[in-house]
Amino acid sequence: MNQRKRQVLDSALQLFIEKGFHETSIQDILDKALISKGTFYNYFSSKVECFKSIMEQTRYEASLLRHEMLLNQDITDENLLLEQILVLMQINKKQNLVSLFENIFQSNDKELRHLLERYRLLEIEWVSNRFTDIFGEEVRPYSLELAILYFAMVHHLTYSHRIFYSEMIDQKKILQIALRNVKAIYPIMLENGDILITQDALQLVEEKKIYQSITKNDLIEKVQGFLDQLKLDTDNRVGTQFTESILDELQRNELRLAVIEAMLKPFREAFVNTPHAGENVELANLLWYFIKNGDQN
Repeated sequence: MNQRKRQVLDSALQLFIEKGFHETSIQDILDKALISKGTFYNYFSSKVECFKSIMEQTRYEASLLRHEMLLNQDITDENLLLEQILVLMQINKKQNLVSLFENIFQSNDKELRHLLERYRLLEIEWVSNRFTDIFGEEVRPYSLELAILYFAMVHHLTYSHRIFYSEMIDQKKILQIALRNVKAIYPIMLENGDILITQDALQLVEEKKIYQSITKNDLIEKVQGFLDQLKLDTDNRVGTQFTESILDELQRNELRLAVIEAMLKPFREAFVNTPHAGENVELANLLWYFIKNGDQN
């Protein structure tokens, strides 16, 4: 993502939070971002597509941080899972997205509500996979339903505590209590074999995965394009060197995925608070996904 597009997204997000999504016009975004209408439509086909890009960037950032947290760690560590779940919550809070989401769910805009529901399902799917990491492969058939129960408990415990006590509770404590309850529930599910929502339900969700397929050649092209841009308009020597090193590794006949994986965190950190931070996060997230799921031929 180039700097101009990032500027548009930042301006749009600020307006959506201040005025509300429906009350913000495209002209408002143009005025705040200091761009022309043609530039806006070069990036987005509509205001909804602009909002979708904001949501995707939020998930890119959360996904990347979660991958980094798992690096060389015990995947069965329950506290690590709680810290990973907190990542997206903290990003949403930092960017003031929570109130915006609440307003959208209270509205009659079916398209936006469907968009948020899809991203919620992506989060549920991710937690269901992490439950399998922690509780074992035998839980996999039940893990989606367990993840749904988990988030239902988190939501209603948070809401009810606020209503009863007129104050917010530490979010991690809520996450811990909900996980404790899930741990008490899943042995009963295993014993009885009762499942209401199976893993097959995820196939009903459109665009279940943001990156349906990614190949080595795709990544080489993207990293090369990023590197070309860096050489034109930045003096970030460390960031450029990491980019060159990753490109060299991708171009090897035999990929050394462990080497690429080890470079990803310093690669991201080299671009923090720079004009290329957004594009870097997106690219690093693609690399993480490729390491875990991609076609490496």
